[in-house]
Amino acid sequence: MKTLSPRGEQIVDEAIELLSSGGLPALTTKNLAKAVGVSEPALYRHFKNKMDILTAILNRQEKNMPRLFERMAAQYESPLDQIQNVYARIFHNFSRTPAMAAVVFTEEIFRQESTLSEQMNRIINTVEDRILSLLKSEEGRRECRTDIPPRDLAQMMMGSSRLLVTRWRLGNYAFDLEKEGAQLWKSLRTILAPNLSSGTKR
Repeated sequence: MKTLSPRGEQIVDEAIELLSSGGLPALTTKNLAKAVGVSEPALYRHFKNKMDILTAILNRQEKNMPRLFERMAAQYESPLDQIQNVYARIFHNFSRTPAMAAVVFTEEIFRQESTLSEQMNRIINTVEDRILSLLKSEEGRRECRTDIPPRDLAQMMMGSSRLLVTRWRLGNYAFDLEKEGAQLWKSLRTILAPNLSSGTKR
């Protein structure tokens, strides 16, 4: 992943806004140059083409997710607290930058290019692997029920959180994502609590 200049970061920010408001057709060099306030040729000093810009958007997500898990690991001992606060931060970031949620959760933008869909899949797998590692740890096994496979628990967390963001986005951001996210995780913690009546072990 290449390091972007401040101008490059600005171009990525404006590209996200264009994708959020008009989808892939809106991301043209003409629209992007106007949004950034530069000439069209000036864009090519930072990115070779539209594909390069889309890759940079996903690079931002791919770089930030491991850092977020590491930050929460340094702040919380409990695996579930770590996972919950990763998602709390995601909800917070999306609330501040709704356009990013619109882009990241609109797979059609990336599905047309195999390289981009592979990168998106890699990001999802990274998140799942991090969650699975926490759930399979000794403390994670104590915190969670043992009658459901860890991968199913991870998909429950990821899927319900993703659905909440999708509802928020499609509903034109009409409800408080952070508040609803906190309520969702309160319910998830109840569902994930150890099933004391089960003798099944992982």
